[in-house]
Amino acid sequence: MTQNRNQRRTMKRNAAAQAAKLAACCFDYNGREMLPVTDPVAIAVLERAFTRMLKAGGEPMAVPLSEAEASAFPLHEGEKRLLPGGVTWLAVGVDVSGRGTYAMQCAWDESRALAHEGARAMALSRLRASLAEAGFSPWRKVQADA
Repeated sequence: MTQNRNQRRTMKRNAAAQAAKLAACCFDYNGREMLPVTDPVAIAVLERAFTRMLKAGGEPMAVPLSEAEASAFPLHEGEKRLLPGGVTWLAVGVDVSGRGTYAMQCAWDESRALAHEGARAMALSRLRASLAEAGFSPWRKVQADA
C-alpha cells in the first residue's frame, strides 16, 4: 500500500475499529463453498490479525493459529482440513476493492520450524492471489456454471 504519513497515522489510530469491521464481513471460501465466519473465536482471531496488519501499515501479514482457533472457521471445523499434529497459519490483507481477505494454510513436517515456515509462506502466497481479485470472482463463476 502506498500511503502518506497522515494516512498511515490515521490507519493506526483507527486500527481496532476498522479491524472489527473487516472481520465481521469475512467468509470462509474454498472455491466451491462459501460460508460466513460467525464463530466468536474465528472473528476474534481475524480482528487480532487485521489489527496487527493495519498497525503495521496495511501490508499483508501472517500469524500462527492454534488448532482450536483454526477449527473455529466454518470450512475447518471438525478438522475437515487440519493436519493432525500440524501447524496452521492465517494470512490477512485487503483486496483491490477494499474488502478484508484471508487465507489459511496447514502444514506438517518432522521439523516444526519447516512446517511453520511452509504454512506461513503458502498462506501468504494464497492470500496474494486473492488480493488481486475483487471479491469472490471464482465463486461467481461456480454459481454461473451450476
